[in-house]
Amino acid sequence: MGVTLRQVEVFVSVADHLHFGRAAEALHISQPTVSQEVARLERALGVPLFDRSGRSVRLTPAGEAMVEQGRGLLAQADRLVRDVRMYEASRLKTVRVVATPSVVNRLLPAVIKRAERELPDVTIDDVAVDTGAVAAQLAAEHGDLGLGRFLAPLDGYTAQVVAHEPVFAALSRDHPSASGDAVDLAALHDLPLLLWPREQNPRYHDRLRAICAERGLDPFLLVSPPRIVGSRLYLLAEGRAFSLVPHSVTASLPEGVRALPLTTPAELPLEMQWRDGDTRPHMRALRDLIVAEARRLDGGTED
Repeated sequence: MGVTLRQVEVFVSVADHLHFGRAAEALHISQPTVSQEVARLERALGVPLFDRSGRSVRLTPAGEAMVEQGRGLLAQADRLVRDVRMYEASRLKTVRVVATPSVVNRLLPAVIKRAERELPDVTIDDVAVDTGAVAAQLAAEHGDLGLGRFLAPLDGYTAQVVAHEPVFAALSRDHPSASGDAVDLAALHDLPLLLWPREQNPRYHDRLRAICAERGLDPFLLVSPPRIVGSRLYLLAEGRAFSLVPHSVTASLPEGVRALPLTTPAELPLEMQWRDGDTRPHMRALRDLIVAEARRLDGGTED
C-alpha cells in the first residue's frame, strides 16, 4: 500500500490547521518533516491532497474525501493500542473502578467484599471522583469501569443501568417536616436546595430540579462545592438548606441531619460504563457481580 499511519497523522494535522508550520508545532516535529511526509503520502496515493497555489493552504477534493476517514483511521489505531495494552501482565488481574461518592459509600464496599470471596484473583483499585467526572476519567484512560449516575456517553463505551435508588430529602432534624416518616417537598418551600453546579452533571442536575417541580416545589438554588456530603453539610444541619440525595448517601449524613423518603417517591438510576473492546474474562465476571450486588442492595436485602 505504501501509506503509513504516521503520514496519515501528519496529513490530518495539516488539514486541521491548514498550515504546515502550525501542524509541525502541534506534532512537535520540524516543518520540513511535515512537508516531506505529506509529499510521500501524495506520491503513494497518486493525487494531490492540498492546493498550495495561493497564499493559504486548502484541501483538494481528494483531500476533503480523505480527511474524515483519516481521522477515523487514527481513532481506530488508538483503540487498537488501548485494547491490546489491557492485556499487559499488570492489568490482567487488576480492575480500576472509577466511582462517584454515593457508590463509594455503599455499593463499592459490598462489591469488593463479595469479590474477595468469588473473584479472589482479581484486584480492585477504586478511584473516587466527584459527581459528573466518571466518563472523563475513563476517556483519559484512568479507569477500566465506571459507576455513577447519568454518565456522559462515550464513543466506544457501553453503559448499562444496574439499579434504581430511591431519592431522599436531607434536612435538619429541627425542621418541622423532619418529624414524619416521609417528606412532602412542597412543604420545604422555606428552604433553598443545596446542589452542585449544573455544569458538573447537567442531566443529573436537571433531574433533581424536575423531581422538585413535579412535586410542586420551585426552590431557590444554593450552589455547593462538587460534593454535597462534604464541607457544606452544616447548612443542612443548621436548617439553612435541604438537599436531595440517593439512598446510598444517607448513611454518611451527620447526626444533625435526617434523611427521609419522599411522599411521592422518585428514583435515580445507577449506571455502569466500560470499554467495548475490553474482553478480559475477569472484567465480565466483575460486571456480572456488580449487577447482582447492585440489585441485591436495591432490593433491600442487605446483610
